Amino acid sequence: KQMKILLIGEFSGVHNNLKKGLIELGHDVKLVADGDGYRKFGYDLRLAPYKGRFWGRIKNIIYFIINFRNYIGYDVIQFINPFSIPYYFHFIGITTVIFKYNKKKIYYACGTDPAFLSAKEKFEYFPFSEKNSTEIPRYKKLSLNYYTWFLKNITCVVPSMYTYGLGYFGNPKLKEPIPLPGSGNYTNSIFVNKTGKIKILFGITRREFKGAEFIQNALNKLDEHYAEEVEIKIVEKLPFKEYLKILSQSDILIDQCKSYDYGMNTIFALEKGIIVLSGAESVAVK
Repeated sequence: KQMKILLIGEFSGVHNNLKKGLIELGHDVKLVADGDGYRKFGYDLRLAPYKGRFWGRIKNIIYFIINFRNYIGYDVIQFINPFSIPYYFHFIGITTVIFKYNKKKIYYACGTDPAFLSAKEKFEYFPFSEKNSTEIPRYKKLSLNYYTWFLKNITCVVPSMYTYGLGYFGNPKLKEPIPLPGSGNYTNSIFVNKTGKIKILFGITRREFKGAEFIQNALNKLDEHYAEEVEIKIVEKLPFKEYLKILSQSDILIDQCKSYDYGMNTIFALEKGIIVLSGAESVAVK
């Protein structure tokens, strides 16, 4: 049966990949997002195109009203983050409209949210750096009230991996994890070093997250002792298409440490036959 599906938000390629797969299965899919800043991900409908603390918000509300029909009448809507809408609008009424005029509401948990932060003591090691603990999002009371309301109104929580499901253990709306979606652009090639030097890539998105400082220190030592054998490239804040070009030229990708599982970087690298170093704890991958 063909379904009409709305995907809300994008910050790592998850919804773009999922959209592609769902369309191939015959579903009618729209993605509403903002491109995620410098990454410039694709979308069908721009989420909050106007900036500004006052007039920007007013214009975004008007923009939403004009595009009202694009947000209603879906069999399934999926949020990638509870704060996808309020983050831009700070206006709970917009989320209320989306909940009221659509059927099944899914929260695909694959990022930092209050439940993830509340489960900190359950982790043997936590992705955020203790040295940069001030970088951990501090949700205000209004945001936490909205988050509680959001969880009451969604149909279910579907974690993308063990890490993001841990904080929801015991919640009756928690479902089994569904792994991060691939793009479908697989290559038949495997690791073949043609240049003599092994090309290692590390892409930084947030320096305080998932052990970036440890990885960078290790790569510096590797470069110091094996400069003739390895070519190390550390990139930061690149547009997604530009990043994929650099990734395609690499032999090894360092995704993350201080993690129980892997992220979208791993997905894109494995599709290209690139060796990946990332989290793979038995509790997370079984």
